[in-house]
Amino acid sequence: MRTMALRSGSLTLEGHFLAAENPRAAVILLHGMPSGAPPDPNDPGYAGLAEVFAKRGYSALHFNFRGAHGAPGEFSLEGWAEDVGAALDAVAEIDDSLVRVLVGSSAGGAVAIRAASRRPDVGAVASLAAPAGYESITKDPAGAVQRLRNVGMLRDPAFPPDLDAWLREFEEGSPEKHAARIAPRHLLVIHGDADEVVPYTHAERIFAVAAEPKELVRISGGRHRLRRDERALAALFDWLDHLPIGARR
Repeated sequence: MRTMALRSGSLTLEGHFLAAENPRAAVILLHGMPSGAPPDPNDPGYAGLAEVFAKRGYSALHFNFRGAHGAPGEFSLEGWAEDVGAALDAVAEIDDSLVRVLVGSSAGGAVAIRAASRRPDVGAVASLAAPAGYESITKDPAGAVQRLRNVGMLRDPAFPPDLDAWLREFEEGSPEKHAARIAPRHLLVIHGDADEVVPYTHAERIFAVAAEPKELVRISGGRHRLRRDERALAALFDWLDHLPIGARR
């Protein structure tokens, strides 16, 4: 495991890179918004997930987005997209020949789609339980800001300095508006039809606007935390293993 400093704007985030032997690609793992619930002692987290990827022949980078899990900075959608860019750049510095694949859970999947629409160096995108839009934030801004303060993602009482501008990031950055820009790169959308946080209809919304090549996997009875669902991981690795990737685009 290699610890890396990811420079994202004025912030420095800590990343952890696990190299696979003769890797087929490099996967950047993107987490979702913290729930505020006590940590599960049986959850290996993204470090454990990175080990799974490395054993399957994929180097993996994981990190905490700004404002999350004690990372510096305040949460904003554009800020998280900038953090993804910093992670992509860090992997390129290690080995620019590796195809870089974004694999994001929940809000991390949504941000992966947004970031890939801007970054041609993303080879493919997989989203797990990602929202198609951010209605839970834009329809109740005050409540959303308070929830984010409660889980520690907004610590500065003066942030956001411009609430309207902060909200526009969610209105303009929804995956539903940007999924079509992933093509001709591959997009995988995985979602559980019993998701208690982000309804399955969000997956259908993303898939409907995305262009080929795309794939939608419905996990019967699957709930929100799909990274802990063996069926979702099996579908993800089957997709990865069959991606027509060689040298980086």
